Amino acid sequence: MKRSELKTILKPLIKQCVREALLEEGVLSSVVAEVVRGVSQPLVENKQTFSPDDSKRQTLLEQQRRRIEEEKYQRLKEQKRKILDATGLDSTIFKDVKPLTEGGAPGASPSPGVLADTDPNDSGVDISGIMALGGNNWKNLI
Repeated sequence: MKRSELKTILKPLIKQCVREALLEEGVLSSVVAEVVRGVSQPLVENKQTFSPDDSKRQTLLEQQRRRIEEEKYQRLKEQKRKILDATGLDSTIFKDVKPLTEGGAPGASPSPGVLADTDPNDSGVDISGIMALGGNNWKNLI
């Protein structure tokens, strides 16, 4: 039997069964009744009131967060000290080093552009006096 033949036989049967289940057995009416009951009830906002226990818990959580941050800072400080001890370098070795403005993958080619490797904080060349150099002869110079 082909799929199309099976479909033509089963489709009306399934349609009839679903209709009977929804209408005759009351499934559809009970679903509609539930929806109406849910819609007719007003929505009420539940405002949570915080008890003193909640504020104590919040304070404890804040203290725990601070302690974890302090431990993390101490571990980082200890790690830096170990690196400096292992390398024998002075702790001020990176004193005047500024972080990169933009990074990339190691070994990747630099981003294209004429000023790609120029510090964005560089003031550049002052060209405010360039008009005084030409005076009134700019028309002749062009």
